[in-house]
Amino acid sequence: MSGLSGIVGEVEWIERVLRQMAEAQEHRGGEKPVGWVSSFVDARVGLMHNRRVTIESARAPSQPFEDANTGLVVMLDGEIFNYVEVRERLSNYYRFSTEGVCEVVAKAYDRWGDSCFDRFEGYFAIVIYNRFSEELLLCRDRFGIKPLYYATHRGNLYFASEVRALFAAGIRPLLSAERWASYLAYSTYGSPYETFWEGVHQLPAGFLLHYNGYSLVERRWYAFENRVKAWSEESPERQTEAFLDQLHRSVGYSLMGDMPKGLSLDGGVESALFIALMKAVGCPRYLKSYMHYRGKLHQSSALWGAELLSETALPLEQVAITKTMLLKELDYLTRWQEEPVDGVDMVARSAFFRVMRKRGLAVVSGGWGLTHLLGNAPLPGDRYSSLVPSELLSADFRQLARKPRYRHLFESENDQLRFCDLYYERLPHLLRSVDKMSMYYGVQIRNAFLNHNLIEIAFARAEGSPSGRNRRQWFARQIVEPLLPAQIRLAPEDEPGEPELTSDLKAWADEVVFDLRYGRASAWFDHTRLEQQWQQGDEGLFADPMKVWKLLSLCLQLKNLP
Repeated sequence: MSGLSGIVGEVEWIERVLRQMAEAQEHRGGEKPVGWVSSFVDARVGLMHNRRVTIESARAPSQPFEDANTGLVVMLDGEIFNYVEVRERLSNYYRFSTEGVCEVVAKAYDRWGDSCFDRFEGYFAIVIYNRFSEELLLCRDRFGIKPLYYATHRGNLYFASEVRALFAAGIRPLLSAERWASYLAYSTYGSPYETFWEGVHQLPAGFLLHYNGYSLVERRWYAFENRVKAWSEESPERQTEAFLDQLHRSVGYSLMGDMPKGLSLDGGVESALFIALMKAVGCPRYLKSYMHYRGKLHQSSALWGAELLSETALPLEQVAITKTMLLKELDYLTRWQEEPVDGVDMVARSAFFRVMRKRGLAVVSGGWGLTHLLGNAPLPGDRYSSLVPSELLSADFRQLARKPRYRHLFESENDQLRFCDLYYERLPHLLRSVDKMSMYYGVQIRNAFLNHNLIEIAFARAEGSPSGRNRRQWFARQIVEPLLPAQIRLAPEDEPGEPELTSDLKAWADEVVFDLRYGRASAWFDHTRLEQQWQQGDEGLFADPMKVWKLLSLCLQLKNLP
């Protein structure tokens, strides 16, 4: 895990600006940031890296890494789990001088060009500068697990792992009225290149950005639908064999490295499958497991943790997320969160990461991603269910809202919804939020089941499943359930709801929402109707807590503005 930042253009005191960008995201690396500056066409290019070692040796060279043989300068945020295998293939053509992953990336790119990224297993944001051709390349992994943002200002290009680093470089922190209007009206997080900030873009998942000093060109390097089509042409036996093999490999990847690691459990099928596979691939020494819960232990899924671990030697700590912890975490969120906070669950997750850091963990692994494998997509009628009532928005602000439109790549409506969930809806937002929260506390999250091969096969396999809502259960019975212990009992799904909003957090919410009526975004709302809906409690806005959290998210962002 690392923090990337860079500038291309005519910027005075470029070294100082780079240091400011690195300081804004210093939590992403535990070591002193390292910079690199050189000429670029008729201007300059500067790179800065906040480093924290994970799977590679601590003896690996610092970044930015300059490869003398290829003329490439490389920075990496994330992990490439199979870099040793890629290095072995490249050793037939190159002599390596370091043990680091960045030299592997440099020589892989020199050998295979843009297609090298197809060979990498993991999640990553990569920056490559070619000193010979004076060209810059930015790359983001297949599902956007690692973030990468950029902005242009006065003809200069700025990029970083976090939006706040761009603000530190001089980009003005202006909320995008159009983006927030669409979020409040249609519950959409925007297109893959949009953010909630004016003039700030994100590199879409599975995309490259080439810059030669005159033009920015984005190109898609990973076409998910093509990979699904290729897998659908394989036999069911081959699909099952590859899926099971990748399950074991993915869990093995998530346990790599000698750094302090923890295992996050939830008592459900994801955790049960992860533990079963972990026993098969081998449990590392000194691994400890954790479960967090809100409310009472006997009413939470954390109660099932001990039973899941009954046949292992793993110790379990059940972490209670209290009202005091939630309020404290909400205060932290106002300082560094860069997009909406969707509910108490997200706040509790952030508080959990804070506890993990206090326990001295560098990596937390878990079974996240399985619900996306199993196709747990919302039905069409539920697509825009949690909306802020339009009468609460001012007429001018409401006109800025855009109903989302997505590329239609799959004939099946169910598959199309799942695709939107992966690239446009819940998953991209969740990944950005989790990365932001975990990195703030210096903890790397490994999503064992969010592997591209697994998701591709799951999509392809579903094409041969029964139609309708039972595809998820069918897929689980066919492949996942046989891997679980015969007598395993899984925790029941938690009932939806946010009781804290009408009890523990009500006073905080009352104070925060005051800013909507009298703060900098007051012109976006109808003050009278907002006050009426708020005071009606469970008969008004509080009838749907997600509507309340949309308003509170905006308040948190307003508090974060200078």
